[in-house]
Amino acid sequence: MFSSLLPAPASSSSTENYAGRHVLLRSSWQTVNIGDIGHSPGVIALLERHLPGVRITLWPDQLDRGVRQMLLRRFPALEIADGTIGIDGLPTTPALATAFRKVDMLVHGSGPYVVALPHIEAWSHLTGGKPYGIYGVTIDPLGPIMSGADLPDEGDTLANQRKQIEGLPHDHLPARLRRVLEKAAFVFCRDTLSLDYLRAQSLSGPVLDFGPDGAFGIDLFDDSRAGQFLQRNGLTSDGFICVIPRLRFTPYHLTHDVPATARDLARAAISERHREHDLGLLREMIVRWVRETGLKVLVCPEMTYQVEVGRELCGDHLPPDVRNNVVWRPDYWLPDEACSTYARALAVVSMDNHSPIFALAVGTPTLFIRQPTDTTKGQMWPDVGLGDWFFEVHNATGDALAQRLFAIHQDPSAARARVAAIMRFVCDRQRQTFAPFSDLLTPSQNH
Repeated sequence: MFSSLLPAPASSSSTENYAGRHVLLRSSWQTVNIGDIGHSPGVIALLERHLPGVRITLWPDQLDRGVRQMLLRRFPALEIADGTIGIDGLPTTPALATAFRKVDMLVHGSGPYVVALPHIEAWSHLTGGKPYGIYGVTIDPLGPIMSGADLPDEGDTLANQRKQIEGLPHDHLPARLRRVLEKAAFVFCRDTLSLDYLRAQSLSGPVLDFGPDGAFGIDLFDDSRAGQFLQRNGLTSDGFICVIPRLRFTPYHLTHDVPATARDLARAAISERHREHDLGLLREMIVRWVRETGLKVLVCPEMTYQVEVGRELCGDHLPPDVRNNVVWRPDYWLPDEACSTYARALAVVSMDNHSPIFALAVGTPTLFIRQPTDTTKGQMWPDVGLGDWFFEVHNATGDALAQRLFAIHQDPSAARARVAAIMRFVCDRQRQTFAPFSDLLTPSQNH
């Protein structure tokens, strides 16, 4: 079994500290992305670790593709309350209605926004004001959810975005969102651009601070499935890197097999305009890596649509002498198999945000390439100390990426020590985020 860099669970002598206390986690937004899947097990593991003995119920959107079974293998005591809030404003299932009556507090899990805003409002109204908190989210005032700008500046860097955010008026926050945030017991932002924006909006009420994306808590593994795939494809521990490509915009109309809107088509045009540049960076890096190290490359997805993007990356554009050392994963996978695979890789190079999180959690060096269309959440990487393993796509070159990989290859012990330092910082921040949980969930006196 591969291990993560997360702290050990609480000792058995303290496992009854929060016995009798009950948390409802609103999370699991979709299953076409291993990052959205990974939020839930990450936060559940953190709840177990920092609130030993607590009872946890998950309120999900989607648990298909085998995700429900994966979660219950790792968390056999986990309760799941399927359902939503109906047009009458009430829970649509008995399980969810029971959770509203019996649970002590609600936690909104990590995501690109306060995704379940109406559900928090329903919780507050129906429970008579039971506490809730928001854990590890991005609040991007420049993104489409808040600004209405479907097509952001294609050349924006984080530095440019920070300047734009600093210039926003102090009453910029939408009134409905402000009401929900100010009634929260805590709001933890997974990036400091979101945090600084909310601080400038002078929120009254919640504990407001930086809290890493909940997926950093992940400790899922499927060593058997990962080992079989790697063996079939001649991939040996520390003998390959993983590469995750991404388009500028996720083609959700294709992912969900629905007709494309004008907005979808406009976004697809932006993705197409930058497609060759972005994939070309990865190809140049791959060519140098294979030719100069003789080691292999596994091209794998974070989202379902990236399976086919990976096929394109591995195709005829690669020279024949390189192609034989590049393995394309022809299907989608789940976070447990991904984590077991990343744990055996020498490094993970990704244009998507959560594979690097998984890699760091299992102790593997990672390079992240940020695309400007991917909201301010990319700021999380400077925030956790990724340093020169972080690239803005417009400033990146295949040669620079390869050079970072060569340094990792030449001194893997130093690279893994750097990963351990990043994770120590992350774990320390996670520990600090649980102070308000402890205040709200007074330990029971029956231990």
